[in-house]
This record gives sequence, structure tokens and C-alpha cells, in this order.
Amino acid sequence: MIRSKKSVGLLAAAALGVWGAHTASADVITQWAFNAIVASPDNSPAPTTGSGTAVSLGMTNGYTYAGGEGPGSTTSDDITQPNTPATTEYAWRIRGNSNKKNAGAGLANGWNNSAPNYTQGAEFEVNTAGYEDLGLSFDWYCTTQGVANMQIQYTLDASDPSPIWVDVGSDYVFAPANNFYGATTPNISVSLPSSVLGDSDFAVQMVSVKPVSTDSDYSFTNGDGNYASAAGGDYNNSSGNWSFNFVTVTGTAVPEPASVAVLGLSGLALLGRRRSKVKSL
Repeated sequence: MIRSKKSVGLLAAAALGVWGAHTASADVITQWAFNAIVASPDNSPAPTTGSGTAVSLGMTNGYTYAGGEGPGSTTSDDITQPNTPATTEYAWRIRGNSNKKNAGAGLANGWNNSAPNYTQGAEFEVNTAGYEDLGLSFDWYCTTQGVANMQIQYTLDASDPSPIWVDVGSDYVFAPANNFYGATTPNISVSLPSSVLGDSDFAVQMVSVKPVSTDSDYSFTNGDGNYASAAGGDYNNSSGNWSFNFVTVTGTAVPEPASVAVLGLSGLALLGRRRSKVKSL
């Protein structure tokens, strides 16, 4: 059987354990780490490491809110210190502001039961081309009246008007309320399937989702189709929000083709030397 030079190089490298010896740790591709208060509107904060784009989702809308507030809300994110004595951490707060009745009264903050699943939260776009074994970690803070259920999703079509989003695992149900998820930081860390390779159009989003029958808080909402609140029961359609910090996208750099070729040639050279020694015995 005739093999190409490429296949011979790969076989030689594998035979000598070259690939097994080549291990690489995950690199931080991009990170958003907030460490100071920034007044609203701060709707697309720049990353502190690497490059990328952060945007909040669904806070500008035309929904009607509790007490007749609205219709409508306008995105008004900021960076603040979550209201808990257990941390001095800062975080990017996702919310809107009323642009109608009672503006500034604390109502109509953007989150709404009329919003379809996966349309409210935050999206982070990162060029992950040249990486594999992608991972995501972040701190998630939810107020007492915030929406309790969150789904992580990823896409390789971020610039497409209708991107295809894929769920990463099942949804997270917040606990305890008015604290970071699980009362720990960093509190959520996930790995994408190994089949998902880096892409220049890569993005992740953390978005609200209504509870399903298998969720621990499903009974709190009486199955009425509304979002659940972290405090229990239906989301109240007038208050509560999410905050994020240390949003980090990681990956393992894929070896350059030239490096792979060098590894293959080195393997062949070593194999040739071993054969020469055997012949000389």
C-alpha cells in the first residue's frame, strides 16, 4: 500500500508518542472582568483581556409592564456592586429603563413575561478561530425578584441575521436569591463539545428561559407559562435583574500546519535513527 508523505509523518509521530507528548493548557482568549462602577448607559463594555463584543439582549422593547408601566423599555445597563454583604465584586447589570409612564420610578426595567424564551440576557461575541476545546466561565448574580432560569447557548453564526443557537446542557435554576449562583465565584463553568472548533463568528449567550416540568421551580409558577422569579412564584413583571462578571472564553491553540509538519519530520528522523541502530547491531 502506498502512503502519502503526510500520512507517513502522522503514523511515525503516533508510533513515537509525539502526539501524546504534545499537550497544551487552555488559554484565555477573551475576558470581561469588571472592577469599578460605571454609570448607565454602559450597554456594550469592552473586554479587559483580548478582543470581543458584549451586548445585552431584549432590554429595548415595546412590552407593557406591571401597574400599567410602558409600553416600552430602553436598554440602560451599568456596572455596579451587587447588593450582597458577601462580596466586594463588581458586575455588569442587565436591565432597561422605562421610556413612558413613571420613568425613573424603578418599574419597567426591561425584563418581561411577554418576551419569548432566549431573547433576554447577554451575548458575548469572540473570535475563537485557531482554537479548540472551547470553554466558558462566568459569575452570575440574580436579585430576589430576578428571572430564575437561565440557558447557555453558543453559535458559529453570530453575524447572521438569524443565527442558529445550540443549548449547552440544561437550564440553570437560580439559588440562592440575591446572591451569586451557588453563593460562589466563579460559579458557572462549562466546556463545549470537542466537535465544536473555534470560529471567527463564535458567540455565547446567557438568556432567560421559562421553567419546564423537570425544573425544580416549575410548580412555583403553576405551569402558567410565565417566567419564574428567584424568590419563587411568577416573575413580577416590574423589577429584578441579572449581573455578570469574569466572563471568560478559553480554548487550546491548534498547532500551526508548519509545526505539525516539523513534528512529523522529527518523528521520521527519529524512526530512521532507530532503524539504523538496529541494523548496526
